[in-house]
Parts: sequence; C-alpha cells; structure tokens
Amino acid sequence: MTLFDTTSKDIIIISYPSGGFGNFLYHVLTNHASDTVKVDNNYFFFNKNGNSHDTKKYTNVYFHDPIYYNPSIDNVITKNKKILVLCDNGILNDTYDKLRQVFPNATIVRSTISQSVRPIIYKTCIVKAMQTNVIDDTKTHVVSNWNDSGEDYAIRENFTLMYHNWPFSLWEEDHQCINVNLENLITEPHNAINSLIFKLEMKVVDQVNLQKLIDDWRDINSKYFKIYYECKKIENALNENYNLNLEHLTDLHDQGYINYWIEQKHHIIIPVYNYKNWFVDTYALQKAINEIKHTHYK
Repeated sequence: MTLFDTTSKDIIIISYPSGGFGNFLYHVLTNHASDTVKVDNNYFFFNKNGNSHDTKKYTNVYFHDPIYYNPSIDNVITKNKKILVLCDNGILNDTYDKLRQVFPNATIVRSTISQSVRPIIYKTCIVKAMQTNVIDDTKTHVVSNWNDSGEDYAIRENFTLMYHNWPFSLWEEDHQCINVNLENLITEPHNAINSLIFKLEMKVVDQVNLQKLIDDWRDINSKYFKIYYECKKIENALNENYNLNLEHLTDLHDQGYINYWIEQKHHIIIPVYNYKNWFVDTYALQKAINEIKHTHYK
C-alpha cells in the first residue's frame, strides 16, 4: 500500500447517515462513473439485508471523525482518476468541520433525508448498521415509559413519539456539497444516479449493467420502502374519500409512523388509550380524525 494526498482536489467523499446507502453509492461511482479509480468488483453481491458492504473499497473509511485518518490506498491506478472515500460518521453527525481539516479540497457527495423517508432510513439504520430489528431496539425505551410495555399500543406509540422528537435539522441539503436526496434515490433511482454522475462532471459507464444493478438494489431493498408507498396510498384514500383496507399493515413501527404522520398532517394527537386497536381501514381512520377534532379541538 501507498499513501494518497488528502489535500488533492481529486477526492470524492461519500457522506451518508447510517443505513443511508453510502456503500451502494460508492459501488455505483466506482464501477459506473467514467473518471473514478477502477477495481475488480466481480465478486460483489447484495447481502440478505440489502446492504452493499461487499463492494471493494481501496481507501480506508473515514469513520466517526477519527483522531487520525490513515490515507493508505491499495495498489490501484490513480493517475487522472477520482479517489473515493466513504465518510461514515453515524446518523447523528452530519457536519464536516473535522473532515475538512483532513480533506480540505475534496468534493463531498451528501445524502439528504426528507421527512417522508425518515422511517426508511430509521429501519435501514437499525437493520443494516446496527444489525438488529426495530422492535428489539425500542424495547428499552418502551420498558422505561410504559407499565404495560408488552402491549402493541405501547410499542406503536413509542415509535410515534420517536418521530415527533426526530432531530429535524440533520441531513438537510448543504449548498457546499453535491446533494443526493434519498427520496429521489428511492423513487427514481435511475434518474438520481445519472444526475449524480453528471453533477460530478463524469459520464456513465456501461448503462445496461448499471440499470440492472439499480433494479437489483431496488428489489432487495423494497421491504424498507414499503412504508413510503403505504403512506402515499393512505393519503390518496383520505383525500379521495374511498376506503382502503389497512389490516395488512401489522408492523408496529409502520403503524406508529403513520400515526405520527396523521398527527402532523391534521394537527391532532391521537389519544393512546382510546385507539389501542389500530385502524382496520381508512374509513375507521377518517372517523377517528373527525372524532378527535370534534372532541379535543373545538
């Protein structure tokens, strides 16, 4: 291994929240952007959780603002090439003061989170980065806040409260970076990737294989995206006044997020004990909204 110049302008930092598809972007830019360092990625695969950690990384990850970053690099061709570095500072640190001391001239590709994809990123953070599940992760919080912590309503409400207390300022757009809106990546991945490569002033390499890669990524991660599209369906049903069955939505996290989303949208608080049993359809949900507004918000 040799060392690379961390002050170079030919460095691209990929900055992302935990669970925010940073390794996927690293893999895509390595293999499908014209001017990046190329490596042998023939053995790459998505694991069962949908992560892309198996992509070959030829530089050390910049991890949690290290006291010392080791700028070693594999034996790769770097002449006239862009060098990629992953920045994994965790979901609660989206600032670059310390990183800029190490990489003062690098281009930063920044993943950004809009409100509608928070439940996706929370789930991917817990499942992919922390390698657990959302119910087990929240148990300690539920136990400390509810006497009947084993009840579904308590777990559901805990998720609702969590989203009410989400640190809203994290992972917003930064005009000093090239921003990748994760909602766009999830809903229009082909356009998002092509746009990113264009903004980096490069060309797409092997568009056919890139499209297959993106399709595979979307398919294996579709379980995380489900809540986003369910909210869209519920919103449309409420707006158009038709009934949508909700009995298939048994995930307590997803129920809790939808309660939060309804509370935000309609400026109400759903009384926990009055609605212990979750809504069977959107008519029941609309009835509850009307009842709450009539009783508590006259």
